[in-house]
Amino acid sequence: MNWKVKANTLAVLSRMPGGRRLYHALQARLNARKKDDDNFLSREMIQAAAADPRGGKYLEIGTGWRPFVPFLLYLVGAEQIITYDANRWLNQAYALQTFAALATRAGLIAERLKLNVADLQKRVHAVGTPSDLEGFLRPMHIDYRCPADARSTGLPAQSMDFMVSSNVLAHIPPEILRGIHQEGFRLLKPGGLVAHRSNLDDHFSYVDSSITKANFLRFSEAQWRWYGGTGLGYHNRLRGVQHRRLLEGAVPVHPDFASFTPEEMAASYLWIVCKRPD
Repeated sequence: MNWKVKANTLAVLSRMPGGRRLYHALQARLNARKKDDDNFLSREMIQAAAADPRGGKYLEIGTGWRPFVPFLLYLVGAEQIITYDANRWLNQAYALQTFAALATRAGLIAERLKLNVADLQKRVHAVGTPSDLEGFLRPMHIDYRCPADARSTGLPAQSMDFMVSSNVLAHIPPEILRGIHQEGFRLLKPGGLVAHRSNLDDHFSYVDSSITKANFLRFSEAQWRWYGGTGLGYHNRLRGVQHRRLLEGAVPVHPDFASFTPEEMAASYLWIVCKRPD
């Protein structure tokens, strides 16, 4: 498919009444959100294993269509998972399919994360199939907030152990990202961790092999606005260094230290060895 066909379709759907509902129906009909279970699961386990999730309180940015991250965190013993999304892509059918995919791989999860498989199986069997999405998520300690603004959560300061996201940052405008990072800094306990992973490629390259993964960098902001600068196909095109600057700007630094580089301020241990000149 020519990438501009998809880009133009998304642009039109974004601007027409009922376009988002139609987009949701088309995605389901075309199976565009099909599960790549084993590959996706291996990546999510690596992310979850960055620190011991057991007993932790998590804030997730961007629940999406397939909530692998919050489900996986529940299975490995997270105490609380609050997941925010601006658009309600998740429904009960997607949730049930995703959990079933993880449940059949309990042994693999336990092996990769060095957890007791019996404990994992116990958590799997503790989850029922109630008639609504919220009732399904509640026993897993998952609080799904959507539509909601992750820049203003209303949660107590220093109340969360982790802030995570999976392939979400590229789809959030920079000015909103800045606010999300600031809120994350406010919410994290001392020693709390942030773990984001994000695909910086031009996503249209996955449907059109004639363009590169950096094709979208050929366009000015004005040109890109129609193709992917707004609506359903939004991609901020931020490079890694720009994401780093947004994170650095979210952490308040006193003016007394403004002249130092981030590397200079990040040093937390020091050895001094001197030799007196002859």
